[in-house]
Amino acid sequence: MRPNVWALPLAIPSELLPYILSYFVIDDSGFVHVIDAGWDSDENWQSVLAALKTMGASAERVASVTLTHMHRDHVGMTHRYQQATPARVQLSRVEDEAIRAMLLAEQGPAVSVDALAEAWGIPPSRQAELDVTFNPEGDQVAIEADVLVDEGDDLGVPGTGIQVISTPGHTFGSISLAAPGEQLLFTGDHVLPAIFGGLGLGGPTASNPVSDYVRSLEKLAPYDSFEVLPGHGYRFTGLAARRAESAEHHLKRSREAAAVLAANPAASTWEVASQLKWSAGWENLHGAYVRSALAQTAWHMERAGS
Repeated sequence: MRPNVWALPLAIPSELLPYILSYFVIDDSGFVHVIDAGWDSDENWQSVLAALKTMGASAERVASVTLTHMHRDHVGMTHRYQQATPARVQLSRVEDEAIRAMLLAEQGPAVSVDALAEAWGIPPSRQAELDVTFNPEGDQVAIEADVLVDEGDDLGVPGTGIQVISTPGHTFGSISLAAPGEQLLFTGDHVLPAIFGGLGLGGPTASNPVSDYVRSLEKLAPYDSFEVLPGHGYRFTGLAARRAESAEHHLKRSREAAAVLAANPAASTWEVASQLKWSAGWENLHGAYVRSALAQTAWHMERAGS
């Protein structure tokens, strides 16, 4: 890692993703700028304080915390930074709107399983297990950002020129961050080195999350020579190849859905989903993961019909 950028793994209670990478960028004046606050726990906060000390800094030197997207593993400790540091919290304007909409939706009636069963053609024997919400990070976190950022905005990190790139797909307000002078690209969960992040995990949108994601991958082409600093896994190079792999992972399912519909135009979402090639195998998906797979299948079917 370059001398002015530090990566700190912070534990997550998940077997699939055991940690998130929180990044610390030290500016020309010695102030610290955090990218993704991390999962909230006393142990993780102590790790942050210890890391700051190792850098020759302290909580009082944290000038900003920028969040790539809304998920709890990325934003959980935001309130600790707000209480213990003078940092300004920065979040995508689109993501801020989505968070507020989701918090409001939690106060209203949830989508019933009966409605989903009718829309997706879920067999009666499987309906009970679908009465869940796919949210592997836990309940939505309320965030009060100090600064809302948009496409092309400068993060205000002296000496770095870090700029905002809107990359919807994983969530609708997901952002990546480019530091051209350092040839660094922070991708959150948009592009990961070893796994493929889920799509549409930020509330309902008017657009198709699969289409959004593919366009966002194409948007990163100018940064193919950059070193990538993702939210999970490890830093890597070779962005062009990984973008292609990530796009193909989802486009392949769109083609599979189109093939099923070509053979049976009246196939339900459930029937289509059961014939797609899921990483874990369709027969091994249960509960929230089936619900997520069905939502993704519906998006693939929409693309097939467009």
